[in-house]
Amino acid sequence: MTPTKTSQDGSHHDSSVVASASNFPPTQIHINKGSILTPSDGSGDSAGWSATVKTPASGTTRATASQARGAGAKTTDARYAKKNIPTVRYHPDIPEKKPEAHQHSHSPVKSSQVRGKPLISPPRTNQVGGSSVVSPPRPEAMPLGLGQKMEGGVVEAVEVQTRGQRENPSWFAWRQNCITASIAHRLAHSRFVTGQSQTPPASYLASITGRGTNVKTRAMNWGIEREAEAVRRYQSLKSKALGRAVRVQECGLFIDPKRPWLAGSPDGIVEDQRTGQRLLCLEVKCPYKHRLNTVAQACREDPAFCLTIQDQGVGQVRYHLKPDHTYYTQIQCQLAVTGLTQADLVVFTLKETAIIPVTFDPTFWDDTLVKLEMFYTNAVLPYVRDNGLDVPAMRPEE
Repeated sequence: MTPTKTSQDGSHHDSSVVASASNFPPTQIHINKGSILTPSDGSGDSAGWSATVKTPASGTTRATASQARGAGAKTTDARYAKKNIPTVRYHPDIPEKKPEAHQHSHSPVKSSQVRGKPLISPPRTNQVGGSSVVSPPRPEAMPLGLGQKMEGGVVEAVEVQTRGQRENPSWFAWRQNCITASIAHRLAHSRFVTGQSQTPPASYLASITGRGTNVKTRAMNWGIEREAEAVRRYQSLKSKALGRAVRVQECGLFIDPKRPWLAGSPDGIVEDQRTGQRLLCLEVKCPYKHRLNTVAQACREDPAFCLTIQDQGVGQVRYHLKPDHTYYTQIQCQLAVTGLTQADLVVFTLKETAIIPVTFDPTFWDDTLVKLEMFYTNAVLPYVRDNGLDVPAMRPEE
């Protein structure tokens, strides 16, 4: 449990707020009065709390969700267990002394086969200091369909190649024709999926295929502008709470190797600064509507807010991420494609920074995955092929 203290003078205060979005045991953060929490940017903190933490073992992997309902056997996904992906740069605007670069060796990836015919050419390998680094194929050369798979080396190479996200053209190219975490909730609850409509939403299809308009609203710009500050505060709070330094590494697009039509881009990957072990996914939200409120005020005054609040005593509250909210589905998808079991949701306003732990929910994800697969099969694939957006030569034989 993490208490939060409400400031009477209207100044910003950071609170590592504990909430579990499911029934799994959350990270328990205890805040004790008497010391100052100083963010990494050097600014003071008027709340005056110190933090200690009790947390379940992290950095482990889990059995992934079944590919479809009734698939039976589940497989264990160890893609990212205690492994460092080649580093390009750490999250922007976070001053860190970067460790010496480690070279990683990857075996050349074999071409995928469908009915004995190769679908894609083997990725190129570049020799760097004696080690081979996989160069992914062009995104348009990747075959479409449910039966396709992607080798682990290609998945890692794409993640590195797409870092920078919205500032990187490769990120947009690799997202094309994929269902991504940010849109997963809307697709799973669309009238087309629930059987209330026979026509898939045109705006959703345009977004998935890269034909939609790229509009930035005031709220979106606010979130982009404040993300770096939110990450700095989070990194400082999390390091103090865990009692060891953590860093937030910038990341690109993670593609599910068993379902290359499914992908997600967390706002960062939280790592142990000393060992480099991957601990958590990080998702940051900076709600423009509540930028001048505390998170507690937003919970009490806005029924549509992503969190609920539970009073724990004088000056202490506990936040929970609503399981029916779009952010819950987004984070579950990010955990599924990264292979991690834990995430932190950071909700940042000018008055408060709240940290809400979220645990992977395999039952929820299995149910959601069936709906996303239905939309991909019955809406995305027909739309892509009818509009000539695929590469016919790369499609498996019908």
